Amino acid sequence: MSVRVLIADCSPAARDVIRQHLECGGCEVVAETETARQAIDLFRTTRPHVVTLDVGLRSTGGYDTVSVFRTIRRESPETSIVIVNASRHPYDAQVFIREGALDFAIESFDSYTLELMWRRLSEIYPELKRSDGAASGR
Repeated sequence: MSVRVLIADCSPAARDVIRQHLECGGCEVVAETETARQAIDLFRTTRPHVVTLDVGLRSTGGYDTVSVFRTIRRESPETSIVIVNASRHPYDAQVFIREGALDFAIESFDSYTLELMWRRLSEIYPELKRSDGAASGR
């Protein structure tokens, strides 16, 4: 079984880095979006195991990042959510972690940040296999 992932991020470059990193480790990216409303719709249709959710996701259709996060947690508490943000402010991370986020990744996406995200996901999903690309962020 492959780990299914939805990437919700307003930056095409960030989505590309996240996709490459997770696919190198054996994840299947089932959908990508840049808007909050589409994140909810795609979540409901693809039923991913993991959602990467950008704090800066474009608000649409009455949804913002917080409402997307809470909707996913309410409808599917077993879905792992990794919050992605450009801010290094600890308050941002604490709010989402307190409400059940699996992890919080800083959007600089250096090798250390990617490695921490990878380790956390592989603890939850042991079927993920590390490859050279996943370890180095390529």
